[in-house]
Amino acid sequence: MYRGAVRSILSELVRQERLLIVDKLGLDAPKTKGLVDKLKALNLNDVLIVTEKSDDNLYLSARNLPHVEVMEVANVDPVSLVRYENVLMTADAVKKLEERLG
Repeated sequence: MYRGAVRSILSELVRQERLLIVDKLGLDAPKTKGLVDKLKALNLNDVLIVTEKSDDNLYLSARNLPHVEVMEVANVDPVSLVRYENVLMTADAVKKLEERLG
């Protein structure tokens, strides 16, 4: 049931063009401004960022932003997917999520 819910939400996000996939989303240093600039370039305000594994620079950069959350693919749940206007995933996170949902 859980996997079905996640699949349904992801397909709805794709249909509504609210799911974005990027090759890599890394920051050289934990700077909030660097993340804000990247999100502005992608035209994202209220966003859940899903990564394959923990990225300290990304997490530290996002923790002060009120409508941005960084989450590992292992922690993704249906509520977190619908809480934000957009979902931004790395390509590696998509592969890992596909394996998990099998």
